[in-house]
Amino acid sequence: MTAIHGLESMSPEKGVQTYIRSRESELAQSTLYEHTTRLNRFLEWCDENGVDDLNDLDSRTCRDYLTARQDEVAPTTLENEMRTFRLAVEEWETINAVVRDLSKDVKVPTAKKGDQSRHVKIDPDHAEAILKFLSKYEYARFKHVLFVLLWKTGARTGGVRALDLGDFYPDEYRRPVVSFHHRPETGTPLKNDRWGEREVPISEEAGEMIQDYINDFRPDVTDENGREPLLTTKQGRPQKTTVQRNIYGLTRPCYINAECPENKDPDKCEWTSYNQSSKCPDSVAPHAVRRGFVTHMRSKGADFDTIGDRVDATSEVLRKHYDTPTPQEKRDRQMEWADKL
Repeated sequence: MTAIHGLESMSPEKGVQTYIRSRESELAQSTLYEHTTRLNRFLEWCDENGVDDLNDLDSRTCRDYLTARQDEVAPTTLENEMRTFRLAVEEWETINAVVRDLSKDVKVPTAKKGDQSRHVKIDPDHAEAILKFLSKYEYARFKHVLFVLLWKTGARTGGVRALDLGDFYPDEYRRPVVSFHHRPETGTPLKNDRWGEREVPISEEAGEMIQDYINDFRPDVTDENGREPLLTTKQGRPQKTTVQRNIYGLTRPCYINAECPENKDPDKCEWTSYNQSSKCPDSVAPHAVRRGFVTHMRSKGADFDTIGDRVDATSEVLRKHYDTPTPQEKRDRQMEWADKL
């Protein structure tokens, strides 16, 4: 069907499907999943704003979409979402679904150096304080299990949400184990495909807590593929954004009743809401938990190969991007070795 102004009529849903299919041969399954997740935010915006044909997109609507997302996500997330959106618009140009050169009007804001999360990591003392708080006030609830899985395994967000009930082994081995599997055909690919599959032991205490969650609090639901997720919401397997927003929320200092570095009143602070917690300068994303875990393991004496097997990363990547000790942590490491030499 040809639209009045000469473009090929196409729904946003069809447009996203077309873009994803066009990238299938060149992108890994995990990257395709990330692009799909980002563009799903665009589809939600279209639904909320009555955009039912890609023909309706112009420089103003693209700017409106950017503005809407600025109010929802952190700068680095916004940069990634808008970059993917621009790639999709470029594809839609080639099939005459949007006006020519519209992609040039899609602004991709570059996160400021201070906003980029490359070296941001959670402090081990903060992580332990969060665990202590959750153990006391939210024992074996969703947030408790989520944070334990991230902090105790060093897994990526995609890996944690990919876990099924049958991937947790409470007593089959000498200690509890969670097993990560690459299942792209049912929506949960791992970052490194089947090479990212691994078994990760956890402590007895963590295993008991997860078992209590399964016995007492886990909603008995399946996902859209009929699988039983280990970590669930009432709607099924949690979305990536659900994981992100929960971690941003519980890493705010005020969440554990710690003093606010920004001197804000938690009862009046706009950053305490579920959708705005990422704006808090002192909250961190799930990846910062992973980075903090790697640095913590290094400070405890673990070698890069051991850490890499646990978190699914090469020694080279860990050295370059994850092990980011503070000057004090570097001194502590050297002091520990001083007595061994």
